[in-house]
Amino acid sequence: MFRSARVFLAVTTLVLAVPIAHAQAALERAQFEQAMMAARDYADDRSLIFYCMRGASETVPFLYAGLQADIEQAVQKMKKAGASARQSAEMVQAVLSTVRFYPATAKDASLDRRCISKDVEHSLAEMRGVSVPLFLRPPFDKIGK
Repeated sequence: MFRSARVFLAVTTLVLAVPIAHAQAALERAQFEQAMMAARDYADDRSLIFYCMRGASETVPFLYAGLQADIEQAVQKMKKAGASARQSAEMVQAVLSTVRFYPATAKDASLDRRCISKDVEHSLAEMRGVSVPLFLRPPFDKIGK
């Protein structure tokens, strides 16, 4: 019981200290707005990928892992560029509240057409177009270097 209380206090202290420590740091407004636009565009592209690849049961778990890794690397770049903890959290929220996931049985003719027009399967294989990771998209490609 005491051990879990100590762990709770340690984690609480750390969580409370992070926003205070980063309160002074922040990306400039224009750069942050560009990052937020990129995050929403990335989430839209990821949603399309999740739809187009919904029937590829061997691939789908890796799509989830890729989403998580992309967000993590984007957050690291934002931190290196001086983003506040709040800005990083808002970027993560923008992605996770926008990206959509589809069951293997989903059917949508307009999304089927977009899968073809965006050449999603080849895009994934070559990491181009809709499959470019968030941390490699502008402005992330320039920040945090």
